[in-house]
Amino acid sequence: MPAAARPRQPTWPATLALAGAIVLYVGGLQLWDRLTPSARAVAQGQPLTLGPARFVPAPGWQMDVARSRPGQSLVLVKSGHSFSVQTATWHGDADGLLRREQRLLERGYRLRVEGEPSGFFTDWGLQGTTFAYYGARTSGRLWLVIDGTRSTVVTVDFYGPNQDPDAAAQALTEAQDMLASMDLGAA
Repeated sequence: MPAAARPRQPTWPATLALAGAIVLYVGGLQLWDRLTPSARAVAQGQPLTLGPARFVPAPGWQMDVARSRPGQSLVLVKSGHSFSVQTATWHGDADGLLRREQRLLERGYRLRVEGEPSGFFTDWGLQGTTFAYYGARTSGRLWLVIDGTRSTVVTVDFYGPNQDPDAAAQALTEAQDMLASMDLGAA
């Protein structure tokens, strides 16, 4: 006996409902993205903490919420310049870390490292290595601090556009002030 033919049911209502759900979902995400600020003001004079690192942000800098990760990185922005602080576990030596960061900037980001790395001290006695890097439109400075007792590295990366030398110099001065206030006694 032949099988009975099933009555044909239209699929357009389900297809229309699925398409509507996708449009609402994507449109809702885009609306949420537009309404959610990417930068958030930080309290004036209050220290920010990331792992063991603690520092006081300069006036006018805001936290970039999209690029900051709790416990891993904290990015402050002002006038196109960024001040990024990252903490990670590090079991190597300072020279290996320095070579890795320079190689990443030169090969990964196509920037050039100029001059020799130099040592620095913060107002709290924090000690590390720093160097400058340059590109066609971006310049920056990287500070590296290794805390051997905690097996932790703190990387502070300041960068921004280099078209306006006065604005870049002002932002670098503020970044150096934030770094000078840094200590590793938070954790």
